[in-house]
Formats: sequence, C-alpha cells, structure tokens
Amino acid sequence: MIDEIDRKLVDLLQGNAKLSNADLAQAVGLTASSVFERVRRLEQKGVITGYIATVDAAKLGRGLLAFVRLSFGDSRDENVKDTLDRLSILCASEPGILECHDVAGEDCAVLKLRVADTHELQALLSKIKDCTKSSRSVTNIVLMTMKESYAIAPFVKPEPGEVP
Repeated sequence: MIDEIDRKLVDLLQGNAKLSNADLAQAVGLTASSVFERVRRLEQKGVITGYIATVDAAKLGRGLLAFVRLSFGDSRDENVKDTLDRLSILCASEPGILECHDVAGEDCAVLKLRVADTHELQALLSKIKDCTKSSRSVTNIVLMTMKESYAIAPFVKPEPGEVP
C-alpha cells in the first residue's frame, strides 16, 4: 500500500527526477536513508517505472507532432487482433511512433507521432496504412501545444464528509 509520504515522494520525483535523497527527505520530513528505502520500494512495486529527461523535440529535429486515429474493421473480427499485433511490431521498430493505444469507441487505435516534417509524416503514414490495411484513418497535425505533461496528478485524499 502507498501512504501519503510515498505519494508526496512520487509527486516530487515527477516534478524533478534529479532531486537528491537529501532534498526529498527535507521535503517529507524523513532521513535521506528512509527516503532511499521508500523510493527503492516504490521502484520494486512498479509504482515508479523509470526516469526520463524531457527534451525539446523541435531542437532534436522532430518538431512535427501528429495524432492518427485508425479504424480497421469490426472490433469482433478476428483479423483485428492480427492487425493490432502487426501494428505493435511496427510501433516497436519505428522511432517516430511515440505512443500507440488500442481504444474503445469509433476508432480501433490512436497513435502519437513525432517526425521532422510532412514528408517524413507521409512516409510513416504509408507504413502504418500498409501494416494495418486500415479502412479509415484520420491524421491531426498539432499546430500548437498548450499543455503536455507526463506526470500523473497526485492522489489527494478527500477530507471526511467530502465527495471525492
């Protein structure tokens, strides 16, 4: 189980994964060695799954962000599983595909792509279409990002009598 101190540690690390154990300890009122053990346990439990550096994609030559929604048949169709399997393999080999989600609703999958330009986007979309034989795809190119976050909002316990 995760207590309030663990939640605070997770929140702090999501804000800055480079915080030292001493800084974390000061923030939560524990010793650095206690914090070290707590963070290690959170890692072992799979609550903390890794540490990343956030980067400016445009400065790395990947300034174009797009989302692609795919439909490829009736969701009860056995071929959908095969298509999702092929798509999963393509996603693993294509660095321009940042995320791929099997979704419920009108679409079968939603992908998040980061590429250099529209020519690279066109080439990647062609690979995706060849892989999935999608009956419909919708591509949205992002013009401006108002918010992008990888952090999960901290869990806040409601006060007694409060509706969560």
